[in-house]
Amino acid sequence: MGCDIHSQAEKRVEGKWEAIPDLLPFDWRSYGMYGFLANVRNYSAVPPISEPRGLPPDATGDTDYTYGDHSYSWLSVEELLAFDYDQPMEDRRVTRTVGNFTNGGVTAEPGGGSQTTFREFLGPHFFEDLEKLKAAGAERIVFGFDN
Repeated sequence: MGCDIHSQAEKRVEGKWEAIPDLLPFDWRSYGMYGFLANVRNYSAVPPISEPRGLPPDATGDTDYTYGDHSYSWLSVEELLAFDYDQPMEDRRVTRTVGNFTNGGVTAEPGGGSQTTFREFLGPHFFEDLEKLKAAGAERIVFGFDN
């Protein structure tokens, strides 16, 4: 069983938050990205952009956030765009095999991972979604995780 993200892009229209139809950013399974967005399934020990903030009290009423089970949060598109993705980081997720069992959810000690940048770590799909958010005029994303 895995963990999935459930997200919605929102923008203000006449002073009220509205969901942007069919814009569900970061909607693929990536534990590295989950670690970055909200410190969820953070086997890589990536420094998160933010700890979970909970659902904003003014989240759009037409979006059903009950499908997530935990770690509800939101991030502004502005803070996502302002982050320095070219700074170095260590990806500490490693795979360990003991007998016939392989575990890909192991976190190495500091210095035991691989050096990369946030940009390389998050991959091109992450930045494609950032561009979609910008193009749609999104101001924030609201999300939660299941399992």
